[in-house]
Amino acid sequence: MYYMVSCWVEDPNGDYFKKHLVRILDYIWVAEDGIKMQGSNSQEWDTSFALQSLLACNMIDEIGPTHKKGHEFMKESQVKDNPSGDFKSMYRHISKGSWTFADPDQGCEVSDCPAECLKVEPERIFDSINIILSLQSKNGDLSAWEAASSSKWLELLNPTEIFENLVVEHEYVECTASAIQALVLFKKLYPEHRKNEIDDFIANVVRFIEEIQLPDVSWYFTGYGNWGVCFIYGSWFALGGLAAAGKTYNNCLTIHKAVEFLLNSQFNDDGWGESYISCPAKSSSTCPILKNCDTPKLRGP
Repeated sequence: MYYMVSCWVEDPNGDYFKKHLVRILDYIWVAEDGIKMQGSNSQEWDTSFALQSLLACNMIDEIGPTHKKGHEFMKESQVKDNPSGDFKSMYRHISKGSWTFADPDQGCEVSDCPAECLKVEPERIFDSINIILSLQSKNGDLSAWEAASSSKWLELLNPTEIFENLVVEHEYVECTASAIQALVLFKKLYPEHRKNEIDDFIANVVRFIEEIQLPDVSWYFTGYGNWGVCFIYGSWFALGGLAAAGKTYNNCLTIHKAVEFLLNSQFNDDGWGESYISCPAKSSSTCPILKNCDTPKLRGP
């Protein structure tokens, strides 16, 4: 919407503004209880996870046509070029080889989108690796849209009442863990491509994940639970990244502690759930508080 307003300011009758108008219904629509608005669609993100799940079922014969269509969608959705013009002077990051959250028209790469989509699309793979490596922050971890470099005090300028930590980029365990899994898979296919850079990248992000584990041995995925609720979700990604890097329950104290946290958060029906209160409270003590669910059973001492 901001882009559309910018185009309108530049030229209310221009082609760029008219093209934005065509896509308004992607974000705003009238439902039975009033007008709804969403920040972004998530076609590429959803498709990448759906394809991974289908492939993990070992039902290749049954899902052949579905897999083919999904593969073609991912192939066509990869961003082929960097932003036009002198994009670096406008503080835009490179985007060639990336996948966005929704579709190529969105134009803004997200670090864990190429990390997840990379697992199902082998072509133009080197461009995707370049994107992932370029988004690593100085302390070794990954943010979402661009490498975190701004001062945290700028969050004092946050104009919203409902969102936290959105003025500048912050690092996320989800993005970091997804990158580890993608790069480990990539190394098996192309072991000599940028080998030293990738090895250093993985070592740095593993250290980051281990260092940000909370005292209660969970991970708080993001400043305000934007993509998931919240400690169980963050722990899922963190453990996946550590496991991909060769860490196990027996050789990594971080994993050992996290497994105990998940076991102690399990419900009597053997499932897991977590209250949305975890996000504003920033406390994993709310993990067992879920409406209409059994009281969790604690395991271990």
